[in-house]
Amino acid sequence: MSMPAENQTLRISKIKAHIGAEVSGIDLRAPIDEATRQRLYDALVDNIALVIRGQDLTAAQFQAAGELFGELMEDQNRRYLAPGVPLVSTLSNRHKDSQGKQAKVAKTATWHTDHTNQEFPPKFTSLYPVALPDGGGGTALCNMRAAYEALPEAWRQRIDGMQTANTLISSARSDNVNPDILRDQQDAEVGSMIQPLVRTHPERGTKAIWFHQGKTERILGMEPEETQDFLAELLEVAMRPEFTYVHEYRLGDMLILDNRSAMHKAGFDYDHSQHRMLYRLLVRGDKPY
Repeated sequence: MSMPAENQTLRISKIKAHIGAEVSGIDLRAPIDEATRQRLYDALVDNIALVIRGQDLTAAQFQAAGELFGELMEDQNRRYLAPGVPLVSTLSNRHKDSQGKQAKVAKTATWHTDHTNQEFPPKFTSLYPVALPDGGGGTALCNMRAAYEALPEAWRQRIDGMQTANTLISSARSDNVNPDILRDQQDAEVGSMIQPLVRTHPERGTKAIWFHQGKTERILGMEPEETQDFLAELLEVAMRPEFTYVHEYRLGDMLILDNRSAMHKAGFDYDHSQHRMLYRLLVRGDKPY
């Protein structure tokens, strides 16, 4: 039986100076009062990423926990959903595409913020492990707010005002991608979504480098291949070890990240004969500027 929130001892501690906070002493299956909910929300926004330890959640309970952070939205890939819980998708190394091949491979892992091809991308992404390999398979995170602030002035002036054209899959990165997703893009027949390369946080007013390398068709004024080279160079200049954190999952971890200030990347450094599966949910965001 879960303990009411008022009888729990919530503790929040930093993981690193620039990114991440760990939460313990709370059971998200229990009713959460508004003061506690606001404390969790503020800790997430302030620390870019939040890890709530020691949970024991079904897919439906994970969805309910996600709703503490805002209105949920559908994942744009509707193929791999938790049974009976359509707002929770599953990320698994055992998913197969329509041709019976592994649906996701290591070559597709890039630094990104989620769903930049949508007009209103998710402000938060949450991940919850269901099955884990013996080691590896963590999620790498980077504070792109701190990365932007630490850029040399010449770089900030260079990228301020730049815009990206975003699609489901960039033509420059379409090799070795799930063919079903490429088919989705062809069938959709929608134009590119124009987004800022540097995004302003609507709640804090801070700026952050903000893009999905795999969905950026081009920076306006550049060709696709030139764009990919530019983004890779930007990441090399901007990312520093002190801004990054690799979350190595334990069962019971609910990881939440603020997509408006963070980029993340899946880890493929594990024994792929072992099962790795995470639940994922998305909290609806607003139009980037």
